[in-house]
Amino acid sequence: MLLQFKKKILFIINPISGIGKQKVVEHLIEYYLDKKQFDVDINYTQRHKHGEEISAENAGKYDIIVAVGGDGSVNQIGKQLIHTKTTLAIIPTGSGNGLARHLKIPLKIKKALLLINKGNTKLIDTVKINEAYFIGTAGVGFDAYISWKFSEAKKRGFWTYLKIALTGFLKYQPTNYIIHYDGKEKIIKKGWLVTFTNSSQYGNNVFISPNAIIDDGLIRLMIIQKFPLIYFPIFVVYFLLKQIHQFKFTTEIVSRKITLINPNIKIHIDGEPIIMGNKIEVEAMPQSLKVIVP
Repeated sequence: MLLQFKKKILFIINPISGIGKQKVVEHLIEYYLDKKQFDVDINYTQRHKHGEEISAENAGKYDIIVAVGGDGSVNQIGKQLIHTKTTLAIIPTGSGNGLARHLKIPLKIKKALLLINKGNTKLIDTVKINEAYFIGTAGVGFDAYISWKFSEAKKRGFWTYLKIALTGFLKYQPTNYIIHYDGKEKIIKKGWLVTFTNSSQYGNNVFISPNAIIDDGLIRLMIIQKFPLIYFPIFVVYFLLKQIHQFKFTTEIVSRKITLINPNIKIHIDGEPIIMGNKIEVEAMPQSLKVIVP
């Protein structure tokens, strides 16, 4: 008789993401995760970037590490698993859950757990941005402004995000950018939304990069220049129809490596605000992370 070895699985739970869900997650793990397949450990983050530390300490020690949280948690945990044998799984409990939505991972905790039982995996790209990494999106324009304001807000959730976006639309001042890619130089004037993408959306089904393919070895830089207010309804329609790349004021650059001279040092990486230098070098890392998917 052949011995069946159980897979080791570690859940890293962000107790702030999806407040009130953390104990629910623990109960659902007990009920729905297949104990015949897995030896389970659970760890809660206790401070900022604690998930990053836990993941770094345990990469290679577990077969699967599960990020329970939003895109920021997924980034912190997932980037430590790049080029390792450990598989990333996602239980999305954040505000936007952009990467989970792109990968079609269920937003219901029960269904996300059942997906882990099935064990289907896929190698996806990640992206190096200076000395950091992103998996979904990173932005230096208006989306970075929103991320910073959102991080300072007392309330989380979609409606807070929407309020910040609407009130900031008139306040945010666009700026000029110099971009280098494939031996070319491009100057963008009045860059408003300036977003590097590996996946297709910010979250909440807001598609900034409808053509993004997460395992094609390419980065997309989506730039929307400041436009007259009269175009705002058209802009919204293009977003809703997942056709923002067709908008008159949109530029899409596709390459394996892009350098951007950026006057803004406040940016975001997978929705998390971060300070970065004026020169941003972004490079695709093809099929560098194994993820559980449908």
